[in-house]
Amino acid sequence: MKMICIMCLEHCSKQVRKVFKDLEVSVVSELEVKGFSSEKRSQARWWPGDQELPTYSSLCFAIVTQDKATEIMDQIEEMTKADEEGHPMRAFLLDVERMI
Repeated sequence: MKMICIMCLEHCSKQVRKVFKDLEVSVVSELEVKGFSSEKRSQARWWPGDQELPTYSSLCFAIVTQDKATEIMDQIEEMTKADEEGHPMRAFLLDVERMI
């Protein structure tokens, strides 16, 4: 079994949930995440220069079979290649050694 985790901007989480739904993953969890970057953001000139600019993201995850994990990763990879915003989704797999 694998734990697949996908991080994306908050407004993209609907697309991620659709991938899980289309591939018939019956149980998916999602967390709201407030992230920060040390990179300068020129588009946010209105934000006070002495404060970090937060990024509102989502972390979706599920426990799936290896085959299902591969299908999900392949779809996320294609979506990431098509990203035009400069904030591609991040996906990673973890081995699940034991689950109760």
